[in-house]
Amino acid sequence: MITTLADQIEVAAGLASGISRYAANLGMEVDPIARACGLDPDRFTLINERISLDRMCRYLEALALISGDDTFGLKSISSFEKGSSGPFGYGLMNAATVREFLMFFGRNMQKISETRICTLEVSARSAHFEWTYSPLILRRDQYVDLGAAQTFIHLRALLGDDINKVRLELERKKPINTSLHKQLLTQNVSFNAPINAMILPAEFLERINPDADPKLFAMMSQQMDAIPLRRSDVSDPLVAIRLHVAENLSFNTPTLASESERLGMSSRTLQRRLTDAGTSMQSIIDECRREMARRLLLETTHSLSSIGYKLGFSAPAAFTRSAIRWFDMTPSQYRQDQSKSA
Repeated sequence: MITTLADQIEVAAGLASGISRYAANLGMEVDPIARACGLDPDRFTLINERISLDRMCRYLEALALISGDDTFGLKSISSFEKGSSGPFGYGLMNAATVREFLMFFGRNMQKISETRICTLEVSARSAHFEWTYSPLILRRDQYVDLGAAQTFIHLRALLGDDINKVRLELERKKPINTSLHKQLLTQNVSFNAPINAMILPAEFLERINPDADPKLFAMMSQQMDAIPLRRSDVSDPLVAIRLHVAENLSFNTPTLASESERLGMSSRTLQRRLTDAGTSMQSIIDECRREMARRLLLETTHSLSSIGYKLGFSAPAAFTRSAIRWFDMTPSQYRQDQSKSA
């Protein structure tokens, strides 16, 4: 299976183990499905192993589709063993207060699952936690559910019935039936949000965890602190640029000047490195647009104008001209042609 830019974004392989266990309990043959998604199921139980987040999301979506259950990711949490996420999970379980829980969660979430945004803001009235994933991860509704369920299992242990006073906004599309989300997460949940967000009243922050073990929490904190914030692009400037370009096409397409400043080098040095590698900034932008165009046309139902915007084109005609150069046909023709041959 062809490696894509999205494969550079990774997640702890152990998460796939619980997903597979739940699917197997439903009578599904999980290994062939995992392999069809480009995953090696033998890696799921290996300690400290990491796998492609994009492929794991595809795996989750495939299992949800095969089972005919739009809440598959949410339900799969029932097959996760206590502390299955290692020091991260045990740290959450042993935080002394809700405030400590949120601080630990915000500080370490990116080490478990690479996020594009992960911020915690605490004011006099509330604690506001936001997170989302790379735009390269196109299909992630089930994974969003899974992550929220993991978080709320721990949070419910601290808040009890007050969990329903926590507001949760999910970027996943609204499911046909929202009752399970309200039952397992919070009654105060909404969907189709621009970014995932969890908002807690400030009065909850000093709520004490009666089962906390301060020594164990300190040990888990030390273990998590020893894990560096990981983006697999750091060792290769070219990969770093490609990832950054692909993730920002619809926001503010990077330039040679902005990338050289971000990477801490002069524009001349970066230009020389790109030339030595046989490429250029414009070529990288074009390659990223082509890869994202292919994926968005084949893997989503977004309108052509929406896709053009996501690729950073100022007008539909510019997208069409590029598509003809890339695929020898218009975007609509390419989508129809590929759907027929699928």
